[in-house]
Formats: sequence, C-alpha cells, structure tokens
Amino acid sequence: MARYTATVESSAALAGDTAFGWLRPVAGSGGKLRRVTVGVLAGAGVPTSQQLELGVARITNAGTTPGGSVTGAKLDPNSPTASCLFHTTYATPPTVTSPDFYKVAFNSQSGVDLPFELLEEAIFAAGTTDGFAFFNRTNALPASHKLVLSVEWEE
Repeated sequence: MARYTATVESSAALAGDTAFGWLRPVAGSGGKLRRVTVGVLAGAGVPTSQQLELGVARITNAGTTPGGSVTGAKLDPNSPTASCLFHTTYATPPTVTSPDFYKVAFNSQSGVDLPFELLEEAIFAAGTTDGFAFFNRTNALPASHKLVLSVEWEE
C-alpha cells in the first residue's frame, strides 16, 4: 500500500467544535489513517498558552460542495497518485459520529504527533460515506492563531 500526506492550516481564531479538515475515500479506494500531527501557529509571535483538544470523528455521509481540496503528496515518488480526497471546506459538511473516534488534548505552545500503526489501526472503507473529520474541540483559538494539521494515510 502507498502512503500519502496532506497539510492544512485552520482559519485564524477558529471556534470550538469546528471542523477544519476532512479525509475522504472514493468509491474504489479506502485506506488507513496512519499519522496525525497538529500544532499551533501564531503569526509572528509566540502562541498564547492554552489547552486545546483535537477531535477526530468518523464521517457517515458525503456532505455537499466540498472545497479547499488538498492533493495528497506521495511519500514514495514511485506510488500512483492518491485516490482519497482531503478537503478544508464544505457547503454542508458531512455528518459525523458522536462521540469522536479519537480525542487528544495538548498545549498550544507544544504539539501532538499521533502514529496509528500496528495495533492502532484506523480504517476507512472505500465508498463515499466514510472517512474522518478533524475538529478543534472545546476552546476557541485566540486572534491570529491557527491550527496546523498534517495527516498521513495509506491506500
């Protein structure tokens, strides 16, 4: 299986309980979430110290009018082009499961690197109604602060 990565930034001052990234399979290709890395960018200054929570929720439908598409970058240049989709906006976002599939708390002056390897497999099936949404949970980001999210998947 080939591996791909996509990196996105949230909007500044992102509200709590707001999604800012969606990893989506297509009809003929599913995959496995393999790594999630997240941190905070604060413009030209040091990030304001606060507790944040990244939520990862499973998707149960396709949503409508996706935008902000990010093409998955090949980790191995010999791999085929990524089939799965990564979006940053939707007119109507996909419905997600509750509670979140996974949550992690971290301080805005640090970051988080979550490998999903070996026993910690997070699989998304081929089809248009599966995948993962990435949320800023709990606290809103201060002005000029953005979440930076890197996602690695295998398909």
